[in-house]
Amino acid sequence: MPPKRNIVSSGKKLAAAAAAAVITGTTAFSLPYFIGQKVISVIDGDSFKIVNDQTIRLASLDAPEAKLCGGKEATVALSKKILGKRVILRDEKSDRFGRIIALVYLPDGTLVNEYLVKYGFAQTTTEAGDENPRVKAANDYARENKLGIFGEECSPTRPPSKNCLIKGNYNYHDRDNLYFTRDCRHYEKVLVKKYQGDQWFCSEKEAQKAGFTKSPTCE
Repeated sequence: MPPKRNIVSSGKKLAAAAAAAVITGTTAFSLPYFIGQKVISVIDGDSFKIVNDQTIRLASLDAPEAKLCGGKEATVALSKKILGKRVILRDEKSDRFGRIIALVYLPDGTLVNEYLVKYGFAQTTTEAGDENPRVKAANDYARENKLGIFGEECSPTRPPSKNCLIKGNYNYHDRDNLYFTRDCRHYEKVLVKKYQGDQWFCSEKEAQKAGFTKSPTCE
């Protein structure tokens, strides 16, 4: 169900505009009259609500759904970081569900988007505006160090069993879920990202039952 539509008040927009004027890189927020918006609940690893019940989604990243590998950890991490605290929004945009998509800062200048990506609780998806270098570097750091969703548990390079070698790739956007057997072209290059819904299968029948179809690249 689409999130409840509740547009940020003009006062909050002015506050966000003030944030945009004072945020530069890692600059801390020291203006005594600017306190940001209080977070009243965390929905999942990349979205939360502020005091007027407006849903905010962190821009330029995607955390796993709660049911997927790393999803619960991402929700806990975001909760510990911002729940009950005040946050500052920058570069806000609204989506078709009425959510506000934004870069999110703590008053000390911490970029929450960067934090979640750096420790493997989420991955980058799109450009982060002026903060793109920071967020991209954070994503590279998590991948290189195999943190969180990029570790072996959520991004396994080995099958769970020598008899379970079929790779299933879940396509979130068009549900065209494909599985790859060892006779498929580029089989070795196919990655299993459990944090995105990918999984290993022990038989083609098992893959088909789960809603996957055989890739056309297979013989």
